[in-house]
Amino acid sequence: MPKIIILNVGTAHALGDHSSSTHPITRSGWRHAWFAERGDIIVSPVAVDAEFLRYLGGTMGFDPGTVTVLSRERLVTDELLLSEDFLADLGALTDGSPGWRLMPCFWTQGVAELAARLGIEPQAGLGFAAQRGADLLNRKTHFRQLAAGAGLPLPEGSVARTPRELAQAIERHLPRTGTVIVKQDDGAGGLGNLTLTRGEPTPLPGSRETLKAGEDLAAQADEVWAALADDLSHGLVVESYHASAYQFYLEYVIGDDGVPRFLDSGEIRLRPDSDPESTELVWVGLDLPAALPPALTAEAMHQSLRLAELTARIGYRGHINIDAIATASGDLVFNEINARWGGGLVAHDICERLIGRGYADHHAVATLRDVPPAPLDDVLRVLDEEQLRFSRDTREGVLVLACDPLLVNQMECLVVGASRDWVRETEARLRKALA
Repeated sequence: MPKIIILNVGTAHALGDHSSSTHPITRSGWRHAWFAERGDIIVSPVAVDAEFLRYLGGTMGFDPGTVTVLSRERLVTDELLLSEDFLADLGALTDGSPGWRLMPCFWTQGVAELAARLGIEPQAGLGFAAQRGADLLNRKTHFRQLAAGAGLPLPEGSVARTPRELAQAIERHLPRTGTVIVKQDDGAGGLGNLTLTRGEPTPLPGSRETLKAGEDLAAQADEVWAALADDLSHGLVVESYHASAYQFYLEYVIGDDGVPRFLDSGEIRLRPDSDPESTELVWVGLDLPAALPPALTAEAMHQSLRLAELTARIGYRGHINIDAIATASGDLVFNEINARWGGGLVAHDICERLIGRGYADHHAVATLRDVPPAPLDDVLRVLDEEQLRFSRDTREGVLVLACDPLLVNQMECLVVGASRDWVRETEARLRKALA
């Protein structure tokens, strides 16, 4: 059954800044085009270059001419999906057939209505989506409520509904580690998070900026509230901030039968910015699978599955990813849940299709973003000259996930090999070749 891949990655839940249309989260049509198979439709916030589609199709083994990209060069919102001209174009492409499957990043109210308007055969979970059910899972405040109810280990923290409650929460949780993180209700990639510390402010994982905790916490809380809260906010989350030995995620998909199936895990890779004035760390990429100690792996799987089962019981169907850390003292704590595609889902999907299920038993995978950007032709030429291009025969090498010049001057690659050491060596060769 062909699918309609809906790249509604720029929704209010994906970004704290609702007006942003240039952040890489919103301009990810190229990397998510890798989900496509023969006959699919991609609803994208950006056009996808035909040359890139040819490369993608050739790599995955299907005719890219059978894939249609429908774009209005704007964020894919519910308003766009339900606009009359867009519905007309999508209806013409589906030709009134009910035999399509929807694959959105977010199961929004508009996606549910789109299915009804197009006459697509009902999928499990659409009723939940039609009532904005995913909102329960994509907000930081709701996560703490659900996770606490499920008994998951959480960092010391609380939900604040007013500036006064925020000041009280900061004062209460700051002594635990000397640093607190304040999280915007709707946000992604740390864009909506600030940290306050009694120590020397330095860039920290999961935070866009670290501030010195002032003597007048009430006045500072007013400033933080003004910066992070908005009309759609259900409050802010305040948590004691823990240094981490491991930052990782676990990803599940809940099928029509309501049973969560584990998909993949990964570790988040960050590094200091070369600019000493930067307030954030640089996102390097992801390592799949997460290389965690066995006992930590078992505990993380056990606890995360409880949360996945809870989301299934309340009616959600689709992908979820759950973020966690192991603190420097070895404690497992969970940070958030997202009812959407995870950042590593594309890498996982590609590897399953190219290598097979269970690839993580014998392969290491890494996404890599901190490489010099270049046109696709130049990158592929370098990969061929250096014998780095992914080979179906060896099942190792480099693939270009995205090289859209609109991606804030970034390129993203996928490195696949038989060991983590091989992947690191190949990354070094790739950086040197593209320098």
